[in-house]
Amino acid sequence: MSAPDRDGDLSDLVVVGHPFAPIGMGEHMRSTVRALRAAGLRPGLLDVYGLDRGRDPDLERAYGPDVTRKLSRSVNLFCINANEVDEVCARLDPADFAQARNIIFPAWELPDYPQAWVETLAAFDGLWAPSAFVQDAIARATGRPVTRIPLAVDMKLSAFLGRRWSDIPEHAFVVMFAFDFSSYAARKNPFAVLEAFEQLVKRRPEAPLHALIKYKGGDPNNPDRKALEGRIARLNGRVQTITREMSDNEVKNLFRNADVFVSLHRSEGFGRGLAEAMALGTPVVATGWSGNMDFMDAETALLVDHRLVPVKPGEYLHGEGQHWAEPDVAQASRLIEQVLDRPAQARAMAERARRSIRVHLNPKTVGLEALEALRSA
Repeated sequence: MSAPDRDGDLSDLVVVGHPFAPIGMGEHMRSTVRALRAAGLRPGLLDVYGLDRGRDPDLERAYGPDVTRKLSRSVNLFCINANEVDEVCARLDPADFAQARNIIFPAWELPDYPQAWVETLAAFDGLWAPSAFVQDAIARATGRPVTRIPLAVDMKLSAFLGRRWSDIPEHAFVVMFAFDFSSYAARKNPFAVLEAFEQLVKRRPEAPLHALIKYKGGDPNNPDRKALEGRIARLNGRVQTITREMSDNEVKNLFRNADVFVSLHRSEGFGRGLAEAMALGTPVVATGWSGNMDFMDAETALLVDHRLVPVKPGEYLHGEGQHWAEPDVAQASRLIEQVLDRPAQARAMAERARRSIRVHLNPKTVGLEALEALRSA
């Protein structure tokens, strides 16, 4: 399809996705919109399901005024995954889709992009990816050019909430982790974080150690969830869990109130939680593999060694024949202890990380990259 007039094209831009949803792809869309706004665009926002609107006042104020009900006939940016495309497009006017230039900006978390979704991507004129890791996976699968546009990180708080707001002990050393049980918990690897914490508790039984695990989703009778909760119970009150739905601002404050954020993930498409912790000046201990390596290195994070292992059956969507990282839990535990014992060194690293995120992932920088990609597509 030939590109329309550039000025008219971008002034009529519509971003499609889940602007009010408290899920990863919701924040994927919101961070992209913030970047586009910082670059001088004011896209319309098409909320494909409309199920979450009005639940978070901060999100309603930020994104509600730009909601539209129709696709652009010039250019549309779809912040959805390939497995959503058929259902989403069934809700839209096919004539609008056919008239426009359509770009898809999906997430993905394994080295190989599913062949089952390649044909779905063929319906789009342009392909974007949030990291070099995902860019390589989609490019190899489709044989098409893929533009890397990172996710902007802008951690402005609508209010500062202290530890008491979430019943976090004021004087504890707080180790934080967050994940979603409804989204293949094996990838986030929560048991590894608990094991690393357990090892630290055994070495330092008198230290004021407190783990904060924010998780949601999943059936309460899910064996993995029950096993996790049983293991937490055996730590005798040293682990605090938060499972209630929280506002965007509350979650950001959890990151801010932690002494260290730990992610022993097996794979990340981008690693938004890690980037957000870094942006707030919280030290990070993380597996040194996959999408998060776009924005972290040994100067800005404590990287955990790993070995590559096969993805087991049922552990992840389209995981057959693929591999991901198995982090070194003992090393991770020692790195958490390093943050405990060397707070000044940890704060200096966290400040380097904060500055790096501010330079490379701030909304204006990312927005200008996106603007150039839209103009040159």
